[in-house]
Amino acid sequence: MGAFSRANSATRPKSVKAAISGITLLGVSALVLSGCASTPDADSGSAEDLTLKFGSILPQTGSLAQLGPPEFAGVDLAIKEINDADAGIEVSVEHKDSGDTTTDIATQSATALIADNVSVIIGAASSGVSKTFIDQVTQAGIVQISPANTSPDFTDYPDDGYYFRTAPSDVLQGKILGNKILEDGKTDVAVLYMNDAYGIGLYDNLKLSLEDGGASIVGEQIFEPSATDFTSAIQALLATSPDALVVISFNEITTIAEQLAGQGFDFSTLYGTDGNYGIIGEADTNVDIAGAQFTNPGVLAPEDFQTRLQDLVTEQGDPELEVFSYAAEAYDATVLSALAAIAGGATDGATIRDNLKDVSEGGTECTTFADCAALLADDASADIDYNGVSGPITFDDNGDPTEAYVSIFQYSTGNVSEGIDQVYGKL
Repeated sequence: MGAFSRANSATRPKSVKAAISGITLLGVSALVLSGCASTPDADSGSAEDLTLKFGSILPQTGSLAQLGPPEFAGVDLAIKEINDADAGIEVSVEHKDSGDTTTDIATQSATALIADNVSVIIGAASSGVSKTFIDQVTQAGIVQISPANTSPDFTDYPDDGYYFRTAPSDVLQGKILGNKILEDGKTDVAVLYMNDAYGIGLYDNLKLSLEDGGASIVGEQIFEPSATDFTSAIQALLATSPDALVVISFNEITTIAEQLAGQGFDFSTLYGTDGNYGIIGEADTNVDIAGAQFTNPGVLAPEDFQTRLQDLVTEQGDPELEVFSYAAEAYDATVLSALAAIAGGATDGATIRDNLKDVSEGGTECTTFADCAALLADDASADIDYNGVSGPITFDDNGDPTEAYVSIFQYSTGNVSEGIDQVYGKL
């Protein structure tokens, strides 16, 4: 079994996102949008004796720390199940902190992982953080595959084909969030969003969706990621008398919600995104956001998958997971990378890069690592199509998934959140 290396694990946080035509709801909603050198010492032997070393750069600290535990758990579960399958490849992972855009932690983590000769890096969660080290990683011939980057900027990024992501671009989340607001009958929308790649990209696509559906942006305020007081921005937005307020932020949502409550705000008109979903929870008693709704790219994690994750974190001595954001995407990113190595017969970055798209599309459908690996063992040239826990995946030539789900969560009294829908979309 491969090793689990947990750098700075003691710092892990204990808790962890008018009428509409052409949309059909059948259990889940359906939406179609029109329109993403080898590492040293990598094993280049046969599939009989492959060894693959992963690194992760995911948030243990910073403004997205709530996303760390489910993402780490998703990677660790995949590592365990790949090794348990005894399919001719042994994998290990070295975890590193990403911090956030106010620190230089991610670049230091990338430097360390490159020096340790990893072939694949899972991460980062934040699009802004990924931008700080993507050149460092891809120019080293290492595959970077993020479970949570959603900025549209990565679609055409010059990464020599080494960058992939299992979360969909915010072209999809923005469209689905806008459609949800429209479905709820809202027509006058105010937006508070952060001034970074994530906030701007999501705002642009949300605005397009709302205006295409006949709604108006009656007020908008942008804030810097370092902001701590939102009183004036909130007052300016509420002065426009919106029937919906969208907040696009990270952990700033805690302060924003408390300041909204101070204005007597009706939280049933609040909409949030994946960056701020799951930050306010049952342990938070300063504010109650009952009625608020949040979008989160990815599926509603299946119960069996949740159980496997919880069993693993218990076994590892980690706190029980409170949310499961991007756990499935982190799991599938790890599984796909291992399958790409088997399909290519080597574990260097270039081989994995060149086979990731192939194992995600066409061919014989398989839904577990063990089943997919068995197909490849029977025929080294077999064409497989891994459809994972997070959905069909199917990478395009830019490393973007061409189809994915966006989940919708709603809060009830006591800051209890529940998944109420998952919307399927193609880009």
